[in-house]
Parts: sequence; C-alpha cells; structure tokens
Amino acid sequence: MTVKFNFRMLLIAGLCLALVAGVLLFTAKEKYSPGTFHVNYSPDYAVSGDVAGLVHNSDYVVFGHYEKFIENWDMGENHLSEVYSFAVDESLLGDAKGKINVSIPHTVLLKHTLYDVDYEAALNLPNYSKPDFEKTYVLFLKKAQTKDVFGPSSVPFQVEVDSAGNVALKVNTENKELALKTKQSGTIHFQTEQIELARIDKITGLTKEGLFAEIKAQVAAKAGSK
Repeated sequence: MTVKFNFRMLLIAGLCLALVAGVLLFTAKEKYSPGTFHVNYSPDYAVSGDVAGLVHNSDYVVFGHYEKFIENWDMGENHLSEVYSFAVDESLLGDAKGKINVSIPHTVLLKHTLYDVDYEAALNLPNYSKPDFEKTYVLFLKKAQTKDVFGPSSVPFQVEVDSAGNVALKVNTENKELALKTKQSGTIHFQTEQIELARIDKITGLTKEGLFAEIKAQVAAKAGSK
C-alpha cells in the first residue's frame, strides 16, 4: 500500500507541476504576444477654415513675407517649433508692424512604453507648412506666452498668396503618421490629428482682393461687437 501511495503522490505532483508550467508558459505568451497599439495626438485648439473664424480667434492679422529662418525653439512638453523673421507689409488687425518673429509649430514627439521598451515618433503638427520665401502670406496670430514671438491663433493660420493673387489655406500634409514594429513583432501606430481641410476650407480659391475684403469686414464686425 505504501508503494502505491507514493506512486500516486508522485503522479499527482507531476501533474501539478505540468499544470503550473503550462500556466506560466501561457501567461508569458499572453504578456509578450504581438499586437497592434495606437498612439494618437489630438490637442485642444481652435480649428477654422473661414475668414470669420480665423479673425475671431486672432489678436493680429498681418500681410507680408517671410525673410529667413531664425532658430528651432523647444516649446516644452515634447513640442518643437521653427522661428522665422517676417516682414509686415500691411497690418489688418492689431499693431504688429515692421519685422516680427513668427513661430511655426513643427513637430511633436510621441512616446509609448511597451514591456519596458520605449518607442518614439517625431511627427509634424497640423499647422506646419514650410514657408516659401518667394511668396507672400496672410497670417492669423496671437502673441506667445513664454517667448517674444507671434504664433498661430488657430489651425490653420497661414494663407499663401502667389504672384497671380491666388490664395491657398495651408496645413501640414506630410509626416502625419508612423508605424513602428515592436520587439514582439507587434505594431505601434503613431498619428497626429488629421485636419480635413477640404471639408472646412472656405478660403482657397479666393483672390487676394476678395480675401482682404472679407478680412476687413470681419475685423470691423469684431471691433463693433466689443
């Protein structure tokens, strides 16, 4: 009876060990199994695609041209900006004149930690559009709080004017998303907010004269409402 009892105990112990090993193996596979993860950047800012909304959100509206790149600016919280000098040819709202420095938000660094491994992606912000020094622009601006520069009052904030007097509302169209493979053969999708310009754009296609007329009308309406 003693031999049978010991054999039975050994059999039970073996089955228990096998069960524990199976559970541990299953847990490990579950913990480190490949999968798909999404990291989306969706900040809270004003979005407008018409003159009324842009003027409403702005403290300054200027017409002129970019002169040169000044510096990269670390705005904090993983946000980077490019600062350019801008020559104001005409001030349509506010008292900005002469030469001013304009900050164009460029990139945001998105991060995600998975199984103690850090993954990063530097993506363009919705307002980024590299300026063309050969063209003129209407900018809708506010003063920055932490630096002596002007920045966007909303998204979008730049209207490009070509030599023929045609205008186009500008938003970022590049480097908006990135997919990274993880060490477990999974995928992390990083993405900045997508601005559906075609849905909101009421400016592209206007002439310079038509744009200025709308801006001046909205500036007058804004002044009258105070």
